Amino acid sequence: MTVDIGRLVQGVTRMVAGLRQPEWRNRALALVASLGLLLLVPADLTRTAATFVPLRQPFRGAELFVDPDTAAARWQAAHGAGWLDPITRHPQARWVNGPTDIPPAAAAARRAHQQGRLAVLVAYHIPDRDCAGPGAGAASSGDYDRFIGQLIAALGPHPVAIVVEPDAVAADCFTSDRARLLSRTVLRLAHAGHHVYLDAGHPNWRPVGEMVGRLLAAGIAGAEGFSVNVANRQTTQDSYEWALKLSDRLGGREFVIDTSRNGVGPPSGHQWCNPRQEALGEPPTTDVDRPGLAALLWIKPPGESDGTCGGKNGHFFSPDLARRLVRNGSGD
Repeated sequence: MTVDIGRLVQGVTRMVAGLRQPEWRNRALALVASLGLLLLVPADLTRTAATFVPLRQPFRGAELFVDPDTAAARWQAAHGAGWLDPITRHPQARWVNGPTDIPPAAAAARRAHQQGRLAVLVAYHIPDRDCAGPGAGAASSGDYDRFIGQLIAALGPHPVAIVVEPDAVAADCFTSDRARLLSRTVLRLAHAGHHVYLDAGHPNWRPVGEMVGRLLAAGIAGAEGFSVNVANRQTTQDSYEWALKLSDRLGGREFVIDTSRNGVGPPSGHQWCNPRQEALGEPPTTDVDRPGLAALLWIKPPGESDGTCGGKNGHFFSPDLARRLVRNGSGD
């Protein structure tokens, strides 16, 4: 039996218009949104005709770059805070949240190249970032394309591992337009010689089948792999098991896991913004021996606030948050 999802969505939409009860109408609208997302997913995921690029496995045998210019390292130097060593002595990703972050990211990539180490960057400037509407991230797809072009030009001949747009694929505001923009971005970065890891969210967000479809639509076939648990606190084991299921249905793409703050697992009550229950997780390493796993990384810089909550304003380094992470988990 063949189902035309597009016609089905149209039919349900007409049905919604005739509903009088607000509760029924809201539930039906949610069904329409879910059906609409199916338009982005291949009809039979088990027989997807995607052609995956060969794996280069950049983390295999690589030494990760330790950036001396992180916010935590600068605060440590200014205050003689030796207690921050469990954070600052480990490699962490550098986030590129907009055009002004490109020059320091390029400088870090050059230093890493000079040391024979691998730098990890995070591109985080997608339009409607975090589904926060206009003003969050790039103003338009065109502006985002220019941002990626500027990043590629600034990095020059210094290849990096780059995590592309945390949460963008798993988010509720994922659309076919966003999928095309991400797919284009993956290809451009990979063509420039960089190792691309498209973000896949975390295991308590989307079912495996849905996430596979979204990643395929967003260009995972042209990427080295994907990232999981970025800026989240799911356990390494749960993240690994979920990621391996994704990998099995994505041409064996490898994956990286963010362990920066998952030392005690996810906090209770679905808290996500600076919860008291958090600790440093396993230290970053490329010395892994598990199928599909490329590296454990600290992608979210430990000690950086999740936003405006708990007395913290914005996404800045907080010595209080860092001290809590160090106290609850050694990072050794």
